[in-house]
Amino acid sequence: MGVAPKLIVTDQDLGMKVAVEEVLVNTRHRWCMWHVMNKVADKLPKNMLGSDQLKKELNACVWSELIEPDAFEETWHAIMERYGLTNNVWFSSMFASRKFWVPAFFRDFSMSSLIKTTSISESQNNFFKRYSKSRANLMQFYMNYNHALETQRSNSAKLEYYDSTKVPILRTGLEIEKHASTIYSGSAYTEIQEEIVYACFSLSCATLGVSTNTDIEVYDINDKDSNSWTVTYSIGDDTYLCGCKKFERLGLLCSHIFCVLKHNFVKLIPEKLHGGRWLKSQFVKPIHGGFCDDQEIHLAHKEGNIDQINAFAAIIEEGRKQLLGEDVVLSSTQKRAMIENFYGSHVPNNIEVHPPEVVSTKGSGSRKKSKRESAIKLAMKPGRKCGNCHEIGHHDSRNCKKVNEKSNQRQ
Repeated sequence: MGVAPKLIVTDQDLGMKVAVEEVLVNTRHRWCMWHVMNKVADKLPKNMLGSDQLKKELNACVWSELIEPDAFEETWHAIMERYGLTNNVWFSSMFASRKFWVPAFFRDFSMSSLIKTTSISESQNNFFKRYSKSRANLMQFYMNYNHALETQRSNSAKLEYYDSTKVPILRTGLEIEKHASTIYSGSAYTEIQEEIVYACFSLSCATLGVSTNTDIEVYDINDKDSNSWTVTYSIGDDTYLCGCKKFERLGLLCSHIFCVLKHNFVKLIPEKLHGGRWLKSQFVKPIHGGFCDDQEIHLAHKEGNIDQINAFAAIIEEGRKQLLGEDVVLSSTQKRAMIENFYGSHVPNNIEVHPPEVVSTKGSGSRKKSKRESAIKLAMKPGRKCGNCHEIGHHDSRNCKKVNEKSNQRQ
């Protein structure tokens, strides 16, 4: 559609690698992690296949998203030397191509934690296969494709309805948790809630030190794994950057930033830290309230024409006053007269159009088959062995006597 993708995930096909480098110049190319790690068992020496310690150390080194590229390279070399894999051709080639598949080299890429394998595209293929057929013509494919999109939109609308009606369960009395419940969707709020509880009530998550330099404050935060992370707060821009880079990788805040927010007595999550993927729909009203003005109309982005929005809001407010009055409780007769005046028509005294009578709609209305058609269908049906007479036919031990009596009467 004229726009190159920001990221493309493929297997280790060298032809795809050359094509992406020449055609999609500004696109980041990544190899599927599953395809790479699935080959480890085939490339290891046979005497190391049963080494659980090697698998544990290798997985911890390769899959970790919390280490920098330098730390990955140092850990990789240590593992290769410890288990005698330094001269292994396959491991050497994988290390040479580490920038294409190791998560440590994708820590700065947006949403890189969600896109590690080709399973996303395979799940989409599986989804559309349920609505399409290989022999469908162009028109059938178009209709099936629209049906699939309608299903996705219906599921999205259902989730938005749950977000607007379901009341999240709060675990603390903190304002920041209450604010998070109004802006994040279900699964994202659950993870954010865990980070808030850990940052505010766990003794292992604490601020070790703070250094200030003009408009920048640097915090040293400790976590439960005894790791020290640096959180940089820019006072002028009101932005927070953490060394774990969870917000950049996943779009969700980490406990280290929440620890700094607690240290600065911040009660609401800053707007720049909201992210975009995990938020509720902009038309969903917060359940707990207190953070949105009821008179505010969310109909356009900030770049929209505010005069047109205010005029539209005034028209809606005037219509509400004409229809419901000035917050005065009206009787049923007054409400009926007001509604009739609003629509410009009256309810007739004699109603001639009534709902149809209840009819039986059960059954498909198929015609009754003749005896000849029933006999032909029965003859084509494969026979079964009766447990009583041990003969092959179209009966069993329950109705064997009746069938034999009928056959004797015919003879």
